[in-house]
Amino acid sequence: MSSGSTPVATPLAEFLRSKSKGGDESGNYRRNLERCVEDFLEWLDGDPRCSGTFADLDERTFRRYARELTSRELAPGTVNTYYANVSAYIGWCVREGLLEANYAQRNVATEPLPETDGRRSGDQQAWTDEHRTLITRHVDAQAHDAVDEGGFDAIKAFRDRALVYVLCYSGVRGGEIFADPKDDRRNGLRWGDVSLEDRTMTVLAKKQNWSDRSVTEQAVNPISRYKRILDPASDDWPVFPTFHLPTLYGTLRTGLRDEHGRSADEIEAFVDDLTGQVAVFDALREYELTPPSINTDGARRIMRRLCERAEIDLDDKHGYLAPHGGRRGAGEVMVRQRGFTAAARLLDNSEAVVRDSYSHIEAKEMAEDAGNAFAEHDQ
Repeated sequence: MSSGSTPVATPLAEFLRSKSKGGDESGNYRRNLERCVEDFLEWLDGDPRCSGTFADLDERTFRRYARELTSRELAPGTVNTYYANVSAYIGWCVREGLLEANYAQRNVATEPLPETDGRRSGDQQAWTDEHRTLITRHVDAQAHDAVDEGGFDAIKAFRDRALVYVLCYSGVRGGEIFADPKDDRRNGLRWGDVSLEDRTMTVLAKKQNWSDRSVTEQAVNPISRYKRILDPASDDWPVFPTFHLPTLYGTLRTGLRDEHGRSADEIEAFVDDLTGQVAVFDALREYELTPPSINTDGARRIMRRLCERAEIDLDDKHGYLAPHGGRRGAGEVMVRQRGFTAAARLLDNSEAVVRDSYSHIEAKEMAEDAGNAFAEHDQ
């Protein structure tokens, strides 16, 4: 079979394996690629002008697909992301000798795509100094008020406080410390991965490698106080467990059945005697069972709730302090105070990526410096 008669779908599995950094099942990036390319292949299968082989692909094919994407109710950024992932697949096929050129990149093919929104690097949400002050003061006050009451309210208040301080000051990605239902490897940061003495936490990084990240001085006390109140039963407990009662009951029932051999009647009788989250956590400790971590959606809900109570209202697409904004805010501070190299180390990124992401800072500083230069010259 010549490459021209090869179905466009045939190399997909090999392409995805080439993009997998941690095995066939790893990574949101791989799953996103697969979803986007499969969407293109499904559309291609219904295109009457194409038989579905590489021989029929040209720039007009991708122009029609671009028009198809823009006709859907998708945000411009989503349209461009779908198309870029398809283009990445086609580019890989070119390098494998299956196609002579990446027709998806031809001007005639990309014309129907929406214009990029012209977003400057500084337009993405980043928690400002004012944001950090408002949200940390709120969670500090919330924890102070709850500590005398004790019980579940205190645990929840101190969990929220620790979560906010980690997002404010560590520069970690939410996906590195919260669970991801689509990735079994990402089950949330564990207490065994946190060393307050060394001020480090070990996370599964975006690059699918285990990476030591910083726990800054500002976050040490909130995490330490919270740990004493939570009283995790083992190092395997998540730092940020869910407090969703049905989920906790489900974990308890499953553990009593599978790990302790309790009958259904015994389990229900035991569970019926429990009242509230504190009792469930006590039972999990007693039977050495591990509660699940909150996931990224849960972290967003927590931040939305905290911002509503703190009366923090942002005029952007989120309307609240989204977790990724904490990371960007930390990067802003590091770039301004310590430079791009130090910021890259904190954020676990290349310096080139950080320079691109925070180019607005360099541009402003360059403008000031250039202005001073011209002022000195014109004297």
